[in-house]
Amino acid sequence: MTFDLTMRDTPALEARDRRAAALGHIDAASLAAAQDLLRGAKRMLGAFATAFGVYGLSPGRYGVLMALDVQRPSMAPSEIADRLGVTRATVTGLIDGLVRDGLVAHAPEGADRRRKAIALTAKGEALLGAVVPEIFRRMADLTAPLSEDERRTLVRLMGKVEDGLAQTHAAQTHAAEPQEARP
Repeated sequence: MTFDLTMRDTPALEARDRRAAALGHIDAASLAAAQDLLRGAKRMLGAFATAFGVYGLSPGRYGVLMALDVQRPSMAPSEIADRLGVTRATVTGLIDGLVRDGLVAHAPEGADRRRKAIALTAKGEALLGAVVPEIFRRMADLTAPLSEDERRTLVRLMGKVEDGLAQTHAAQTHAAEPQEARP
């Protein structure tokens, strides 16, 4: 996966101004802040995708391995999907590749031997042993230039952004639901 990191700005403010009649109500400062946030997120994702690639992983494959590492001894694919916030189809594709690479295996879950779960293999555990220190170091390096107060502020502000995303998602989900017929 590659990311174009050379693009400094997108023309969102100019596009907003050109369509003032339809978009003039959108706050320019909010739009600029969102652009900065998205640009930073894009650069971080690119850097992490490169780091994962060294180990033959993608962010999604790493997420599945980490979910299994935390939730031992195994998890159902649906639980992995819920934990990662992705579709079951996405997780199925990730699991198929991880099984092919010998990093995870299908395992019977509990008394119902028909229900399958996914578990880390020794090879998967060994890979995480190599990857996790590098990734966690990179994560810590992201906020190392910030003071403790700045890190707390960042976490608080990101929480507010996530809350806004959740509200937007809920509103979009509600709007997409079929309306009941009224007599």
